[in-house]
Amino acid sequence: MKMLAFVLLFLSFAFPADVVPFLKPSFLNLKEDLEESRRENKLLFLMFHQEGCPFCDKMRRVTFQDKKVQEYFKKHFYMVEVDIRGSNEVTDLDGKKLTEKQFAIKHGIRLTPVFLFFDQQGNVIVKVPGYIEPQEFILLGRYVVEGHYKRKNLVQYIKENKGR
Repeated sequence: MKMLAFVLLFLSFAFPADVVPFLKPSFLNLKEDLEESRRENKLLFLMFHQEGCPFCDKMRRVTFQDKKVQEYFKKHFYMVEVDIRGSNEVTDLDGKKLTEKQFAIKHGIRLTPVFLFFDQQGNVIVKVPGYIEPQEFILLGRYVVEGHYKRKNLVQYIKENKGR
């Protein structure tokens, strides 16, 4: 019995349950990340987070573990995480270098999580704060991918399409 407990403990560390398949390993060079996402015909979005954020953890545990979310976002997006308190260097889309914390401040991010979606040219097209349920997160993805952001606001789009 002790051996089984040890094996289960080992596996929980070796294969964490909250793996995010559309999370891009990144050196936080957003210019390169955007170019790579463009080459693969995907869109780049950032998840601003911070250690100890219960809503960030819930996104990873619940929303990002939903199979439909994983399928849709893996097909259409690259996600890069930015720690709003972090000191790692970020190369912004304009080539400027700053810390994660400075980058978050530049984009008006003070709470977490916040999702920042970019078009293929690197323009911010949608900024959404807070925890988002799986069904609404897929609608957010469709809102961006299908270009609905050009015609209507996100709240209106979600109200019209929830349950579809």
